[in-house]
Amino acid sequence: MVMQDLDFDGQLIKALKLSGLLMAFCCFVLLLRPHDPLVWGMVVGIATGMWSAFFMGKRLKSTEGMSINRARMQIAIGTNLRLVLIIAVLFVVVRTGWINPYATVVGIFVIHGIFIFLVALRRGASGGGFSK
Repeated sequence: MVMQDLDFDGQLIKALKLSGLLMAFCCFVLLLRPHDPLVWGMVVGIATGMWSAFFMGKRLKSTEGMSINRARMQIAIGTNLRLVLIIAVLFVVVRTGWINPYATVVGIFVIHGIFIFLVALRRGASGGGFSK
């Protein structure tokens, strides 16, 4: 399996669905423990990570017909916008004081971890491994 064979959109959709399930679970826990800063941090972080991943996928899909230089510019703009969003969310979380910032950071990276796990699982199931 070569890198071009990776179904990026399909893997991203699966990762977003699994993150959505985890978000639903965290929201259920919030019903039981409404003042828990760890759970609030996970909810805010997962929501931010899902938003970032969703728009990254849309940005990458929109660059399919572009020239290389224009596509690189669009991806750089999208990356910078997503980084500004993450920094703004973390700034607000730290300033509020009632949401755990460490749990927020973990929540932001949950979608990326799920995506990497799904890709590794798919590569392992296809017998491709990670070598050429």
